[in-house]
Amino acid sequence: MSKNFYIASYNAYNQLLNLNTFLIGGKVNIKWETFHHNGVMFPPKYVPHGIPIVYKGEKVILSSEQEEYATIFSRYIDTEYYKGDKFKKNFWKDWKVILGKNHIIQDLENCDFSLIYKYILELREKKKDLTKDEKEKIKQIKEKDTEKFKIAYVDGKPQPVGNYLVEPPSIFIGRGCHPYIGKIKRRIYPEDITLNLSKDAIIPKVEDGRKWGNIVHEKNSIWLASWKDNITGKTKYVWLSDKSDIKAQGDLDKFETARRLKKHIKSIKMKNNENLLNSDIKIKQLSTALYFIDNFALRVGNEKGDDEADTVGVVSLRVEHIENLDNNQIKLDFLGKDSVRYVRTFTVDEIVYKNLIDLKKDKNKDDDIFDKIKTNDLNEYLKTFLDGLTAKVFRTYNASNLFQEELNQINKKYQDYDKDDKYDLLLEGYNKANAKVALLCNHQKNISKNFSEQTLKLKDQIKDLKEKKKNAKEPKKYDEKIKKLKTKLDLKQELKNLSLGTSKINYIDPRITVSFMKKHEIPIDKIFNKSLQEKFKWAFEVDKEFIF
Repeated sequence: MSKNFYIASYNAYNQLLNLNTFLIGGKVNIKWETFHHNGVMFPPKYVPHGIPIVYKGEKVILSSEQEEYATIFSRYIDTEYYKGDKFKKNFWKDWKVILGKNHIIQDLENCDFSLIYKYILELREKKKDLTKDEKEKIKQIKEKDTEKFKIAYVDGKPQPVGNYLVEPPSIFIGRGCHPYIGKIKRRIYPEDITLNLSKDAIIPKVEDGRKWGNIVHEKNSIWLASWKDNITGKTKYVWLSDKSDIKAQGDLDKFETARRLKKHIKSIKMKNNENLLNSDIKIKQLSTALYFIDNFALRVGNEKGDDEADTVGVVSLRVEHIENLDNNQIKLDFLGKDSVRYVRTFTVDEIVYKNLIDLKKDKNKDDDIFDKIKTNDLNEYLKTFLDGLTAKVFRTYNASNLFQEELNQINKKYQDYDKDDKYDLLLEGYNKANAKVALLCNHQKNISKNFSEQTLKLKDQIKDLKEKKKNAKEPKKYDEKIKKLKTKLDLKQELKNLSLGTSKINYIDPRITVSFMKKHEIPIDKIFNKSLQEKFKWAFEVDKEFIF
């Protein structure tokens, strides 16, 4: 790591510590006096191809909007999603509205999209056949078009913008077994968007006949634009980039608050354990809910409408989600954020076990366990222990603390180790520690399409080396190679459905990683890619002795 990199990191870190626009555990202050930007970039207008679909044997030409979504749907023909009934059912429910009540197409079963699919495959082939120069020209044109949206000016200082592209029309997939899979994500227009900028800013232009939905001047917010997702109903935002000063300050603030929690965690646990015995039903529910948040790193859970996905957090857990087993064990089984299933069995304190029995007594399986409290009640309860304390702070604390404990063990294990494979063992241990945090936070991903192929390839390589070892003059030379491949295979299988990136980016204090890298002289790019190096530049100020 270069001297210049550390100097830049040190300066960035100290700048953040001196900023007073963000107060750790305090109230949010004004974040800007002037805020200028060029709005957002919309996806290109749809250009119809005019290829019909076949309905009951007859070719049907669609309108531009109807054709656009039929084409998007056709892209999924060669995927597993297309085989699912829910995917098709949800698509049809939305597409028939676009078709109109009296359209000739009255069901999806008799629709043949093969002509459009053939066209899609031809386009894919044409893209593959593009020369290097042609690809470069296309890239340059795109970069020129996006240039003005990449920078915003906060109090006159240029700051990089993050997701300045408005989402194009698409079909919703989601994660896990999402009930909305297949639904149409409609095209977003200027009228759908609210811009946030200062009163003296020039309002970005839109195409003729269009206008922005709303203009606001929220000085305590750093989002540039927002709109409501037509499927989930949630508000989506365009933010400053993770590389911006303000975002960096937010990261430091978050992890410092989690470190404050660590200093008070024993007294908080003690007081909450006392409240578990409280006869007041509301206090009993609040303390039991906090026990879940603290010990299992669960999200608090927010209230939702009847038409939203049935995902839950602690406050919205129902009787059917928790089973009391023997020996103070409980089984949790529910859909968490993004409809990712959470299934775990834990041993809990006896009083918690008894509380759950009491809280479930005389209730139906679809009744709330914590029926006397709401999300706001729990948030207020948390603040009685520590100013600024939230359920997310608990998740950040638990994730970072677990990671620090795991790396402490690795440091101790290899402090006097001097063999050639030390470097590989350290990285293997780091990834396993990251995996434990991902498991704690239930950060899952879909298993890669190439997983079976990759593991089979590793197994074949191991088998091949074992055969060569049999006839080798110096068989010991193969032992190390076989060991490395076995380690790689075991790690790949262990991490196959875990998303390490989410916890590394959002929940693990990057200073823990920086300290670990410095202690063992591990090159920065072996753990943090270029994007994370920029995002966490402030973290590189710490030395090898930093402890979360």
